[in-house]
Amino acid sequence: MVTGIFSYFRFMLYRFTTALLLTLGFFLIQGGLFAQSFKFNTQPRGVKLNVQNVIQIEQDTLGRMWFSTSRGILYSDGIETYELPDTLTRRFVYRIALLKDEDGILWIYSANGVPTILENSHGGWSELSISKDLKRYFSSKIQFFSIGKSSEKFFFLETGRDLLYWKYGEKIERKIERDYSVTGSLLEVSQVSDKILMIFKKGAFELKDGQLIPYQFRGIPLPSFPVLVKKSPTGEYYFLGKNYLASGPAAEFPTTIIDEDFSTIDFAEDDFFSLDFSGENVFYHYNSHLRKYNGKRQKPVLIDLSSLFRSVYIQTAFVDREGLLWVGTSRGIGVNNSQVFQNYGVDLGVFIGEEITASVEASPGEFIFGFNNGIQKMTRYEVETLYQGEGNPQIPNERIINFSKDKNGVIWISANFKGLGKIRPGSKKVHFNPAPQGVNVVSVQAVEDSLLITSPRRIFIAPIGADDSRIFERELTGEIFGLIKDIQPYFRKAGKLSNGKVVIIRASKLENQYPIIETPRYFLAEGYDFLELEDGSILLGTEYGLKIYKAGYVGYYLYGGRSVTRPVYALMKDSEGKIWAGTDNGVVVLGGDQVTHYNESNGLVGDEVNRGALMQASSGRVMIGTMKGLSIYFPEETFFAKGAPNAFVKYMKLGNELVVGSDKAKVPHDQNSLEVEFLTPGFNDSRELWVHHRLVSENGTGDWEIIKDPQSNKLFFSNLPSGNYQLELKSSYDGIEFSDTFKSAEFQILRPFYLRGWFLMLAVLFLVALGILINMFFRQLQNVGILQTAVNLESKNKVIAEQQFKNVWNSSQDGMLLTLEDEKILTVNPAFAKMMKTEILELEDQSLSVLFDSEDTQRFYLDTLHNRVRKTPGKGVSIETLINWKTGSLEMEVFSVMLDQDEQGKSLVLSVFKDISAQKGVQNKLKEAKEKAEQANRFKSSLLSNVSHEIRTPLNGIIGGAEHIMMTRKEDTELVSQLDIILQSGERLLGTITSLLDLAKIEANKLPVEYIETDVKDFFETIIKPLMAAAERKGLGMVFNFNAPSFHAKLDRRFVEMIVNNVVSNSIKYTEKGRITVTCGHVANQISLEVTDTGVGMSKEFQSKMFDPFEQESKGNDRLFEGTGLGLSITRNLVHLLGGEIQIQSIKNSGTSVLVKIPLPDG
Repeated sequence: MVTGIFSYFRFMLYRFTTALLLTLGFFLIQGGLFAQSFKFNTQPRGVKLNVQNVIQIEQDTLGRMWFSTSRGILYSDGIETYELPDTLTRRFVYRIALLKDEDGILWIYSANGVPTILENSHGGWSELSISKDLKRYFSSKIQFFSIGKSSEKFFFLETGRDLLYWKYGEKIERKIERDYSVTGSLLEVSQVSDKILMIFKKGAFELKDGQLIPYQFRGIPLPSFPVLVKKSPTGEYYFLGKNYLASGPAAEFPTTIIDEDFSTIDFAEDDFFSLDFSGENVFYHYNSHLRKYNGKRQKPVLIDLSSLFRSVYIQTAFVDREGLLWVGTSRGIGVNNSQVFQNYGVDLGVFIGEEITASVEASPGEFIFGFNNGIQKMTRYEVETLYQGEGNPQIPNERIINFSKDKNGVIWISANFKGLGKIRPGSKKVHFNPAPQGVNVVSVQAVEDSLLITSPRRIFIAPIGADDSRIFERELTGEIFGLIKDIQPYFRKAGKLSNGKVVIIRASKLENQYPIIETPRYFLAEGYDFLELEDGSILLGTEYGLKIYKAGYVGYYLYGGRSVTRPVYALMKDSEGKIWAGTDNGVVVLGGDQVTHYNESNGLVGDEVNRGALMQASSGRVMIGTMKGLSIYFPEETFFAKGAPNAFVKYMKLGNELVVGSDKAKVPHDQNSLEVEFLTPGFNDSRELWVHHRLVSENGTGDWEIIKDPQSNKLFFSNLPSGNYQLELKSSYDGIEFSDTFKSAEFQILRPFYLRGWFLMLAVLFLVALGILINMFFRQLQNVGILQTAVNLESKNKVIAEQQFKNVWNSSQDGMLLTLEDEKILTVNPAFAKMMKTEILELEDQSLSVLFDSEDTQRFYLDTLHNRVRKTPGKGVSIETLINWKTGSLEMEVFSVMLDQDEQGKSLVLSVFKDISAQKGVQNKLKEAKEKAEQANRFKSSLLSNVSHEIRTPLNGIIGGAEHIMMTRKEDTELVSQLDIILQSGERLLGTITSLLDLAKIEANKLPVEYIETDVKDFFETIIKPLMAAAERKGLGMVFNFNAPSFHAKLDRRFVEMIVNNVVSNSIKYTEKGRITVTCGHVANQISLEVTDTGVGMSKEFQSKMFDPFEQESKGNDRLFEGTGLGLSITRNLVHLLGGEIQIQSIKNSGTSVLVKIPLPDG
């Protein structure tokens, strides 16, 4: 119990110390950091361990990760985690350890108990033969080492009792004599030049001719003998010993003590240490937490994992082929893929809140951070709270949204409902200036000598030196509302461009007609932030991603073929010209010909970046404030995992046959399924693992198929057609970084026997012979039956034709006459006999003369009809004529056709007679009625025109005379009053006559359409101006909107002017108060005119007849409005003449909306 309490207090003391170091590390961001906190993933992709105590971590040549735990060996391929088979684990009594030799071969051995060693070769395990004498003794600690490659590879086995070594392929026979009390247990074996250096717990020795010779390192004295000596990728040698790390130019020559006194435990049953490299970074530990050294920095860095694993030391560390840093502890594993960020969350204990909402560098090394409820100033030496609100920090009423430093060094603060704040240079006092009633400040920007202050509904501008009382005195709101019309905005930020234009950033809304509005003074855009580029284009951080506005066009910003489609809250350009975009899923950095995405999965403290918390310090480091704390980006940091995953095929099973080696496998068609087990080890969780595969056939390459984030390592292909195939497989991260492509040996699925060449040839020959025999047999039968079939068919067709003709002949309502050579009547049908008022038999064999009342009629019939029939035999001739039969005269439609000739060569003619006398009578009456109607209409139009002209001439005289008298007799008010009545009545009568004339001209089609090239906008404004004056005289408000750029088109100006005047005048007439809106647009090659008023409206009953001439809803002496009721009728006729349409929607006592659409002529 005492030991447990002691361990607890040691852990708490360590936590306090590392927290202090982390805090100091923040203050020293301008120099070297003592302690850093990085993101470690404790649940790596595909790794699921059944125990937390991880003692060793290793990676095989395929990329699989191996773990030695207190309960055995496990390994993962990035998809699943596997245990060793029971047949292997039963060979071991206690813990199993790992070793990977210089050839990449993996070995497992018993770490205690009796010596047992197995080699992993060719996908299986083989056990080394160890003498029974060695297995008779139990050992509490067994060590196994290897040096060299291939045939020059040596192995060393330390059992605690015996020390042996042997060459690869030899028996385990060589024993090294030693005094255990002098050497202690073996810790490491390394090859220094051509020497074998063996490091024991109590000293270092050289193995020479099987003898141990004491070895003394040259260079500086070391605190103790090193336990590991390794060469880094940069060529420098590093020496790790108990509580120290040293370096030197050679393996036996340390020259510098880099780090010491870092162990967190003094006494341990086992020592835990590792030494590994990643580029210029050296990772090491010795009974301590992980430490990192980089020669470009002044001091080593402590990577504190105490809060993550609740442990004061780690047990192993390993850098894999992808550049991932693995850490194993007694309480689990962790993987780190990036150390470019130093993170500070709420657990640091110095922040007043977790969320960093805003940041600014007051001076080099001095930073001011904003929170939901206050402001803190941080220097190299202290953290000081400048302001802390009294309210609930979860309610952002006093949220600090952004800072802006003006040219005098004053820091201005947007503090939501707290108003506008400022901090003067060198001061620790925050002064707040309350905003006007109902105004919350969401952004402040100091631009040159001005302040731009933004609230959701209002925007203010003030000099930076203005008094508090005048800060909110001047607004830009009115000018901006003039641009966005009636749309209720939500402003987020205001700033300035290099050309002096004021930038207004507003929230995106469906009712925003234009996402970009640009004038000579303003630039309005949707989103959260903006960034002006050198070429004058503008980057926009919007709700839908990163966009660019350039040359009047706005679209997604593409860099390297990639775009940002997450919401972008903040934009910044760093000193290297890279663009940083803060999103709801981390930051995206565009620059250096690549796009890099940082989020929680690869080092950032939180995903959502705040709008005012993305800035670069003068040191070049980038401060990123998130919902979960602060991340500091170190551009000089080089540890960042960039490797690609691996891709291998473990086996391929084609049907029941394994496809191995380079031999071409062949299987029958009934085994046309393929099963593939693949390996794609990839453990970088910051990016998604993709598996790409395809079957390349002899007919083409085939398309790549992609499996994203695979949950299984098997592929199945069924029902493959016969042919030759080759499997190709590769893996990638997000389809960007690819592994090498694995290509299998070719394999073939044979065709079924009935599709092979020899079988098809035999089948063809058999079918040809069979066909010849069958043809000969049936040809004889065919010759016998063909004649009989033809005779029967001809007889049947004849009977059918006769029956059909008989049915038509007897049932026809038209008369039918069959003659021979136009002289003799062969027969007639019942309808013709009825027409002649006689019997059929009485007409048969008679001459044609018995039908007509005179020879002239018969001659006309024969000359005009039958002569034509002879000229067009088989086609027929049709005429309409009056025929004088003996029974009376009839208007007839006659059709005659020459059918055939008899055996004597005489022609046979069929004639069909249809009585159309009644039809002709109706046609004549209709023709007479039409002529009378047209004559009446012409008379009406002529009369109306003449009468209107005769009335207008004296009426113009009356109106002119009245106006003249009114002008000359102004002093006689009574006379002027009476003359004014005459004048108004005359003008009203003149308007009525003019409308009647227009209607008459339209109905008489005397108003042709004449198109003239016109500036449409100027033309409409010219028409509307006098109408607006009329509306103002009546006390009405009228608004005219032309919702299109100015353009030219061909119009009939007379018709359009009459249409606009009639529609707008009606709105003025029938509106007593309120507003009239006239909107003109240009859509789909047509002009639209919409007039909306708040007048009296029309009832549904009247709307059904509102286009009829002289119709008004109020009639008689009680009607409320004067007029003729011709306006809408004329307007509709004019619109139809132009090929357009008019639509009216009206509600009684609520108003009317009229929509006119007029198509524009092509060209």
